[in-house]
Amino acid sequence: MNRAVTHTLATLELTECTYREIERKLRAAGYGHLFVQCADGSAAIDMTGIAIAIAPHPARPYCTCGGGGHPSYCEVHAA
Repeated sequence: MNRAVTHTLATLELTECTYREIERKLRAAGYGHLFVQCADGSAAIDMTGIAIAIAPHPARPYCTCGGGGHPSYCEVHAA
């Protein structure tokens, strides 16, 4: 007998950019099982047991545009 296990998640809406950054890091770390599809067809990340922290700022400027994006927003290429 198969039973569907369901539970309710509190949802914190993020910008797509932020969501994709979290998605990229979790998938790279092997946490692909955290990605769920909601009843309405939208995607979500069940982060039960995972905390979010602010990364320490690097000691020197770092490229945030990928070397060819928007230099005016990049600490390296705007200088």
